[in-house]
Amino acid sequence: MVKKWIIMISLIIVLIVGCILESTYVNNSFDNLIERLETFQIKLDKNKENIDLDDNILESKQIHNEWHERVDLLKCLIWHTGIKDIEVGLARISIYIEENDYTEASAEISSLVDYLKHYSSDFDISCENIF
Repeated sequence: MVKKWIIMISLIIVLIVGCILESTYVNNSFDNLIERLETFQIKLDKNKENIDLDDNILESKQIHNEWHERVDLLKCLIWHTGIKDIEVGLARISIYIEENDYTEASAEISSLVDYLKHYSSDFDISCENIF
């Protein structure tokens, strides 16, 4: 009887630790992207007329590439449609920067940051998400 309890408690502990690690990784991935986008937005705000500089184009592609490094594991943990929406947003930002369209790039960054903040709350460890 004691062995069964030990096994059950061990399984529960493994599940809890797994959920905590999953939530931490997903939220850290989103927070990292949010931070990068907000910093990039500040950089774009400094020169609104000429955002199509090589440095800005390179940084937008770098942000996208850094996101791609996390996507493989994230696809195992979260819904693919959410990842697809983030990918589309990052691609649009790059395109708007290449076209020197500050208004659309800024709007897309703001929209993507808001989406990431809302989407990351779905992965918080809370009673609402557990039950």
